[in-house]
Amino acid sequence: MTYNTKIYNYKNLHTDDKQIVQAQLLMFETIEDLITEYTYSKEACTNTLETISYEEGIKALEDAKEKMYSDIVEYMIFAIEGYEEDVNEVDTNDPFCGLEIELEEM
Repeated sequence: MTYNTKIYNYKNLHTDDKQIVQAQLLMFETIEDLITEYTYSKEACTNTLETISYEEGIKALEDAKEKMYSDIVEYMIFAIEGYEEDVNEVDTNDPFCGLEIELEEM
């Protein structure tokens, strides 16, 4: 899916929608952490069946991670399209532009 990141980005979200995206990104981080944990566990395995199980788990988690990323971006697009006022264009290719700055300020 292609979309204009100059319009559809985190910086243009209202505060309530930013909080929703932040919560979604926490779940996204959890999946990333599980992938890391499964990778370390797979490397420590001595049993072939366990190794295969971890490999399959990693594949499933990576698929979930991709899907979740797409869902988060789609939510931002849906939210911004629902706004009655126009949003400012931001010169960016990053859909999460402005997120790091807000998280540092917290």
